[in-house]
Amino acid sequence: MPKNLVTRHRWDLEWTDDTDVLDLGHGVQVKIYAHDPDTGRTDMLVKFPPGYTEPEHAHDSEHSVIVLEGLQIVGGEHMRPGDYVYAPSNVPHGPFEYPEGCTVFASFRGGSARHRYDGSPAGAI
Repeated sequence: MPKNLVTRHRWDLEWTDDTDVLDLGHGVQVKIYAHDPDTGRTDMLVKFPPGYTEPEHAHDSEHSVIVLEGLQIVGGEHMRPGDYVYAPSNVPHGPFEYPEGCTVFASFRGGSARHRYDGSPAGAI
């Protein structure tokens, strides 16, 4: 295996309650695959419980999301497994709805992945 190649197996990583990665809480869980503080890149799985609504928010980083399981509703558009969402840094987006629950792969690049919304620990949009 090449020296710089990184591999992770999902079964080797534990789901953890999201209390300080995205600042969403309320049953949202994450598995961090990689985090590089020098570049600000963070790759993770995010699991949203059924009925969860992600508030309108922004991040200090750009990010890409691919739906793996369940349903994500973005501005009325139904996103299913294999569907993709991209958001530039510091651009408000959402709310996102997860009526049946959803698991996504998310890759953040740049600044913090923490959600900024009214009342969030990271501050308002």
